Amino acid sequence: MKELFHACKSKYDNNCSIHYVSASPYQLFEELSNFFTSTGFPSATYHLKRIRVKDKTLLQFFADPEDYKIRQITPILNTYPLRKFILIGDSGEKDPEVYKELIRRYPNQIEKIWIRNVNGANATRMEGVDPGRWRYFSDGYDLMDEVV
Repeated sequence: MKELFHACKSKYDNNCSIHYVSASPYQLFEELSNFFTSTGFPSATYHLKRIRVKDKTLLQFFADPEDYKIRQITPILNTYPLRKFILIGDSGEKDPEVYKELIRRYPNQIEKIWIRNVNGANATRMEGVDPGRWRYFSDGYDLMDEVV
């Protein structure tokens, strides 16, 4: 996957920003950041769930990941209205449904949706989205033809 991210940066002359959005708790930030850095992924912003044991934010841990991700990605899209986006996720939870809703709301900003198929998902999860704008992939190398 890191090769895919670097290829995207190269294709767009390093005018490419990466935003990691996850429903993981913010307490994992350091481990995630260290992992991405040590394995050679490009630098990025991180958008993780803010959870504190001391207050009601702990309930966010159990919140719907679909709602959470839409609420995290929407401000990024609104902050950069002239920027084009490629949304990359996996089929394990709700990424297809999240990205399907976001491309409906922001059709001029979202160029592509790439979903890593980790559970044999079928195309019905992306029903209604132009087949030319999304695809399932297995390891990132099978997307290289789209960025080189």
